Amino acid sequence: MKVLQEIAVLFFKLGLIAFGGPAAHIAMMEDEVVTKRQWMSRDHFLDLVGATNLIPGPNSTEMAIHCGYHRGGWMGLITAGVCFILPAVVLTGLLAHVYVLYGTL
Repeated sequence: MKVLQEIAVLFFKLGLIAFGGPAAHIAMMEDEVVTKRQWMSRDHFLDLVGATNLIPGPNSTEMAIHCGYHRGGWMGLITAGVCFILPAVVLTGLLAHVYVLYGTL
């Protein structure tokens, strides 16, 4: 359970504060996952970056999911993905709601 909590806190934080697109997100992930927490080697992280470049879709979200899987298995994969995406979903939902309310002004 502690591992999933670590994954959730890290990827929620990254989802909340990481702005600048996938390159910035991945750089921040590398700093957190490889340098600070040492969850994996830099070589393995770069292998995952290469794999995400081959797979269609949002690279930074795919990297979060890969890192979560590496650290916590299938539950880590789900936790990292949801926690990384959740801040953007909430912000987009709030902005859409404000637009619906005040879009005709």
